[in-house]
Amino acid sequence: MPSESPQTMSSRTLTLEITCTREEAARFAAVELFLADLATDPAAQPPGELDAVFGAKARETILGLVGHPEPLGITCRYDRDTGVLTLLAIDGHPNLAALPVLLLWLYPEKLPLAYSVHVTDNPDLAVWTIVSLQRFEITQHADEVPARLEALRAASPGPRRVDLLPTRPLPRPED
Repeated sequence: MPSESPQTMSSRTLTLEITCTREEAARFAAVELFLADLATDPAAQPPGELDAVFGAKARETILGLVGHPEPLGITCRYDRDTGVLTLLAIDGHPNLAALPVLLLWLYPEKLPLAYSVHVTDNPDLAVWTIVSLQRFEITQHADEVPARLEALRAASPGPRRVDLLPTRPLPRPED
């Protein structure tokens, strides 16, 4: 079955708010800025502060996580007054495959987190994704999400670092 082209694919909205410090919010912004730089400069490197998050091969790790050259399609906004980082879809096409894995890397101490995605063709239907250190859960039952988050928080002994490395080499320009 052929997939929809990006021009005809339904638009999606993303709803994710994370209570965090300005420094924590800067992690996502740094990834977003690196990917924007990469779009104009193929030799772009992520800022050094991302080495603490992604390790010595931060560039390769980030590109593998987002599925480069697939665009991330997600931007962020931080409200200093409320201490809330909001992630938003760009042009209605967020990279939903990359988001949960990026959350694992960028915010392991904040997990579990839940976010919803709405398709503009059917705005009453939300699909919720719950990201925890143990698993990703997907549901259409918004009323179950708060209880599920609470259960995951109660079962988790505390934050721990998850190290996931890309398992395949990055595509070369000639690929």
